Amino acid sequence: MAFSDSQSAIRSQASAKCGICDNDRPIKWKCIDCSKLLCNHCKEKIHPNLKDKENHQVVNIKDVGQPTVVQLNINKQYQTEQPVVENISYSHDDSLWISNGADKVLQRVKPEGTKLNILSSFNTKVYDMTVTQSNNLLISTDGMKLKQISNTGTLTDSVYNVSPFISTAVHITSDNNVLVAGGTEVRRAVILMNQNGDHEKVYEHDQHKQPLFTYLRKITSTRNGNIHVVDGKKSDDRYRLVVLGQGGDIINIYTGETEINKDKPFRPTDIVTTPKDNVIVADMHTHTLHIMNNAGLLMTYYKTSDINIRYPCSLAFTPIGQLYIGCGRSAGSTKNEAKIYEVTISGF
Repeated sequence: MAFSDSQSAIRSQASAKCGICDNDRPIKWKCIDCSKLLCNHCKEKIHPNLKDKENHQVVNIKDVGQPTVVQLNINKQYQTEQPVVENISYSHDDSLWISNGADKVLQRVKPEGTKLNILSSFNTKVYDMTVTQSNNLLISTDGMKLKQISNTGTLTDSVYNVSPFISTAVHITSDNNVLVAGGTEVRRAVILMNQNGDHEKVYEHDQHKQPLFTYLRKITSTRNGNIHVVDGKKSDDRYRLVVLGQGGDIINIYTGETEINKDKPFRPTDIVTTPKDNVIVADMHTHTLHIMNNAGLLMTYYKTSDINIRYPCSLAFTPIGQLYIGCGRSAGSTKNEAKIYEVTISGF
């Protein structure tokens, strides 16, 4: 399903500001190469004169929001023995890691035919997880150190320590660094670490020394270095997608789409970067995938309930571009019957 009104994409970005001057001038342009949103003044007077920017491609923001057709086709579906698949990660041997935080269930499963064979199980709390280049599983759990499960199935502490923060989300970047989101009672931050666990950057405050985040839930990044963070508290339903540039400046804040979220607030449960460097956000309770470009601008959305995929909760891509969607169980159900779908998504 695509936009009937291309202006919807622009209206939903009312909080966006110019990536150069940070004034309240209307945003009219976007640089494709450095992903900055630009006011007319900076597009004409400032951006072309910046070092190495003179050959960048700048497009009208209206062109970014043009209607885009997306199609999802279900290839396979599997039924789990869990009430919800809160997290899902693809492993390089074609197995999947899935978790259910409330019951402290973490499983490695292998899709075979129409069934999921359970290869291993762990009793551990999982906030978030990701698979490294060496096929180890990194786990954000209830502590300052990320846990790690090796190829041999051993659960240990990793070298990634975010003290004094408790980790809440983890992501491997395209250049194999590690992004960890975490918080304390009064602080929230995203930390970029190298493969040795050294802290390279900490994103905590904006240029006005104000906190960037409220409660960090999920995180991903795009190849241009932008960081996309799902931020929000369950208590007030103020969920949002915060997009940071490499320097830590806020590029964009997205709080949902008017038509989709008019009755139910935007409460994303997962976020993933596509092979074409766009971003998909799962909006579980509206049965919707919000599809963003790498600057956090809404391109289109897709109602998964149109193909009978309900309560999409978690997302993971395979190297060949197949998308796994882990779901919650049907409304009112007390059975442990959450499903996983393998789908093909076109165009993104």
